[in-house]
Amino acid sequence: MHVGRGRRDGQPSGLRSSTTTGQVWSDIVLDAEGTRAITIFFAPGSRTRWHSHPGGQLIYTVAGEGWIQERGGELVTVGPGDVVWTEPGVEHWHGATDTGLVTQLAVHFGDVDWGDEVTEEDYPTTE
Repeated sequence: MHVGRGRRDGQPSGLRSSTTTGQVWSDIVLDAEGTRAITIFFAPGSRTRWHSHPGGQLIYTVAGEGWIQERGGELVTVGPGDVVWTEPGVEHWHGATDTGLVTQLAVHFGDVDWGDEVTEEDYPTTE
């Protein structure tokens, strides 16, 4: 049994930069036997790079409004209580909408295979 107790004691929330665009903070809340759970906060307009997980990823939206998209797929808007499962090896990105923030709990199985940036041209806006 592994119990995650929230943010690791003495560890500041991580401001991510090499795998995201915009202001994104995260805390590892569980890291055990190939499973990692993180809480992740995206400021408006912030998002991950394209990425995939060999064991898949579950994303639970805690607060706010965000977007998630599989490569070549439709853009999906998510809000509090929404759960998204991305199949193993499927490339996707997730983050905030351009006008609001979002907080998510992301659980992935296996490592992360990072891809290229979601460009300004690819990122939608709600003008």
